[in-house]
Amino acid sequence: MFGKYFVQRRCVVSCRGGFTLLESLIVMFMLSVLSSAIVPGWINFLEELRVSDAQSEIYSAIRETQTNAQNNRLNWQFSIRETFTGEVEWASHPQNKMPMIWQSLGAAAIDIDLADTTLDRRNGAYYVRFNFKGKLASRTRTLTLTSSMAPSIKRCVVMSNLLGAMRQAQEQQTPSSSGRYCY
Repeated sequence: MFGKYFVQRRCVVSCRGGFTLLESLIVMFMLSVLSSAIVPGWINFLEELRVSDAQSEIYSAIRETQTNAQNNRLNWQFSIRETFTGEVEWASHPQNKMPMIWQSLGAAAIDIDLADTTLDRRNGAYYVRFNFKGKLASRTRTLTLTSSMAPSIKRCVVMSNLLGAMRQAQEQQTPSSSGRYCY
């Protein structure tokens, strides 16, 4: 009885040799078609998350700068720059002092969108200032971030001189009256 089972078991294993070359090629082709459709969407989704996270960090940093201006009764400045390596860094500091410590956004693919950013520029850095009351020291300003991996993704922080109000926004389909898409 043991011999009969062994022979039958051996036949079952040896009779099924696996997939044919044609079947394997068809499966690989289907997987490549599916991945070519899914991977770009997934990469775009990840880039949207990175840009949104960077936008939230910048928004919080600008809010902190505004709060520091009110609490210290001094004019404070938020500065942001791109380094030679393409990394975006920001600093919050009193207006009359140069920043000693720059904070990195951490994502190498994050860029400042120069076409939609309306911050003033000085010494290689863009900046916005708040007076000692926490109000924006100039007209309405916009800082727009984008991704070098997906340039169509844009997220911005809009700072208004109306009571120092701020908000986060994203790129719109139609431009504003000033020709900007992030408002």
